[in-house]
Amino acid sequence: SSGINAEWPLRPGFMGEVYLMQNWEHLLHVIQHTNLKPMSDHDTDFSRVKMWLLDGLAPSYRQTLIFTSYLSPEITALFGKECKSNRGRVKIQPHSFPGVISNVLSPARQMFVRMREKDGDVDYIKYVTDVRFENFIYNILPAYQNQDISNIVIVISSYFDFVRVRNHFKKESTNFAVLSEYTKNRDITNTRRNFAEGSIKYLLTTERFFFFKRYKLKNVRHVVFYEPPLNSECYSHYVNMATESECTVQLIYNKFDAMRLERILGTKQCSSVLNSEQSTHMIILE
Repeated sequence: SSGINAEWPLRPGFMGEVYLMQNWEHLLHVIQHTNLKPMSDHDTDFSRVKMWLLDGLAPSYRQTLIFTSYLSPEITALFGKECKSNRGRVKIQPHSFPGVISNVLSPARQMFVRMREKDGDVDYIKYVTDVRFENFIYNILPAYQNQDISNIVIVISSYFDFVRVRNHFKKESTNFAVLSEYTKNRDITNTRRNFAEGSIKYLLTTERFFFFKRYKLKNVRHVVFYEPPLNSECYSHYVNMATESECTVQLIYNKFDAMRLERILGTKQCSSVLNSEQSTHMIILE
């Protein structure tokens, strides 16, 4: 009601997952600058301003509502650090996820490959960036170097990782093309046609490209997920393009990808994969 809103300032935040596909730093900037004291009074009638606002206590009285289709470390951190209501915080989420793997109709072999464990002296940022990149270049990519293997789609969630892999391919003079959120429509059309004709060995694409475009590709033979996608629908979208039983799908993960992996495999199966001593798990749909 209007009375409640007047008593407790309200800041709704809709579709948190959409902001993740934008520049997250912009949202943080807006939230962190909410309820700050203005630099000038702007002819304000201070007799109508409550004292707790002037004392800088507005964040403690603000109600912040965050709605999202799925959780992420960024959204969890925003909830923990920027939501400071003196009435406390409440988080409502499903107890379990069925997993989008039930939406996969492709007969392709789906392999979930775990990275090596983090060394004690390696920090988290280096592990999820440098170690993941080295694992991809030296352990995953060599299996596709055979001349007879082509039409390989590599899906990368982070644009920074995408640029890193792209630069590596350029340095090695690899036969590849890219589809990202910055690719022009004319180039998208040409790349999709050339890929379908088999003249492109590797196709690098980003999760944001899937989010904004949702294009389907023809003649996909192999799909490699550099990491579990943030939006689990991205997984089933690309896997279902591999329509032949000879096709393969590989997804690289580590224990820090549990939230993403849960939305793909489902809560029960994800727990089994993460707690297993095996580093590779294969799923074949008949």
